[in-house]
Order: sequence, then C-alpha cells, then structure tokens
Amino acid sequence: MAKNKFWLIILFAVLIYLIMGIYANFGDLLSAIEKFNWIFIPVMIILTTIAYFIRFIKWNFFLKSVGVHLNLKDNLFVFFSGLGMIITPAKVGEIWKGWLIKDINGESLSKTVPVVIIDRVTDLIGLIILSLLGILYYKEGSYIIIALIVIFTLFFVAVRSKKVSDIVISVLEKRAGKYSKDIKTMHTTFEQTMQPKNLVGMSFLSVFAWFFECLALYFVIIGFGQSISLIISTFVFSFASLAGAVSMIPGGLGIAEATTSGMLQYFGLTSTISVGVAIIIRFGTLWYGAILGFLVYLIFKKRIMGETPKT
Repeated sequence: MAKNKFWLIILFAVLIYLIMGIYANFGDLLSAIEKFNWIFIPVMIILTTIAYFIRFIKWNFFLKSVGVHLNLKDNLFVFFSGLGMIITPAKVGEIWKGWLIKDINGESLSKTVPVVIIDRVTDLIGLIILSLLGILYYKEGSYIIIALIVIFTLFFVAVRSKKVSDIVISVLEKRAGKYSKDIKTMHTTFEQTMQPKNLVGMSFLSVFAWFFECLALYFVIIGFGQSISLIISTFVFSFASLAGAVSMIPGGLGIAEATTSGMLQYFGLTSTISVGVAIIIRFGTLWYGAILGFLVYLIFKKRIMGETPKT
C-alpha cells in the first residue's frame, strides 16, 4: 500500500472517530469508557486471534487444493502479513498475499490470486449465514443479504457452468492482452476451489471463525455493564461487517461503526454506550488485525524472504 494512501486512511479513521465522539458527547463517552471493565480487552483479543487461526486453516486448505505448497512457517508469514491489508476496501488488498507467495516460491499469480478471492468469498458467505440468524429481528437488512446471495449464485454459476465460463473466458482473453494465457489457469483454480463440497465445508469453517468475533462483541457489551442476547450480538457484528464490506470504503470505516452503534441503539443500548462498544470492538478486530499484519511483515520479512530464492 502506498504511504500516502495509508496516511489518508488513518486521517479518515481519525475523522470518523471524532464524528462519533461528537455524536455520543465526548464527556459522556469518556466517562462510559472509564467504567468499562478492561479485563474484556484481552478476552476480545484472544477470541479474535482464535478466529484468525481458524481462517488460516481454511486458507491453507484452499492453497493445498490447487497444488500450492508452502511450509508452515512461510504460510503463517503470508497469511498474517495479509492481515495488514484488511484496511483496504472489502479487504481486496489481501491479493498482495499472491505476490508474497510468488517471492517465496515463484508460484504463478494466476494460481494464487483466485485462492485469495475464493477465501474472501467464503468469508462473506460465512457472514451472510450468521446474519440470517437475526434477520427476523431486523427485516430491513434482508435486501443487502438477498443481493449478496444473488451475486454469489451468479458467480458460482459462471465458474461451474462450462457454457457460461467458455463465453466469459473468451471475452476476457480478448481483453487481457499478454495476460490472456493466465485466464484459463485462473478459471481452473476457481473450479478446483469451488467444488461444492469444499465450498460448503470452508464456508461453515468461516462461520465458526466469525462466530468468535461475534462472541467478542457480546463480551465487550458485557464489559460496559450491558447485555443483549448472543444471537443479536452475532447478528449485529456479522451484519455490520457485511455492510462495511459492500460499502467498498477502506476497512468499512464509518459504515461498520455506524451500523454497529445504530443497531445496538435499535436493540436498546444508549447512544453513548453503543458508540463506545463500536469503537472498542473495531479496535479489537479491524485495528488489531491491521497492526498485527504489519508487525508480522516487518519483523519476519528478512527472515522469510531473505532465505528463499526470488524469481
């Protein structure tokens, strides 16, 4: 990520949190945060970290299913470094993991980039499944979920249907120029990773991973001395994450926070507590992941990249 874009994202984040502070009244917000039970911060970090390791299992499975083999140390480096890109729109910056693998073992991007994409797709499917748990409580959100289900269905049909995929490949090959030979390789990778059995299994593994972050929200709310049901916490976190992803704003900044605090108010929390919860849960999920990703890359870059031949 270019340095100027990075700082723009940070400035945008500061602006968003300033607006949230004004909305909640800074004095009331600081008072609420002072009363927060800080024992729930390590609980939140532990739950989020467990979620990352579950996602790593999914990532490793997809890589192996297309014949990309990295040793555990290198693969952990690639996966956790990729977390630094979760502050990009819909986490598309995680495609960078393809370049990291290329630098480590020379693997073609046409094979690894589709793995990153299908990994993200199963992440979103996991969020949709969790969001369905609470749709009875908030029917207005059904439009986003239905739209995403339709998009994923069309994507699945386009990849799995020979007739449709032949047409798409033909069109893309004409437009891809010198990269046209990579189009079929990418399609083959998509076909391998989108085997129905793999897709269903990994989507449910994704549900399991996201649930730990939903659980983190549940405990953060308890930390403020409030309580809502685990089902509603799961719905709020998953739906807010979906809203942030489809907004295509870096990290879903502003959208995820506003959706979280807005829905928590809808379910009975005060505006001050709702904003406090949104700020802390985003620190423990978005910002913790981004900082962890950058630290892993900076600390282990020379150790991993320096000892492997580059192509």
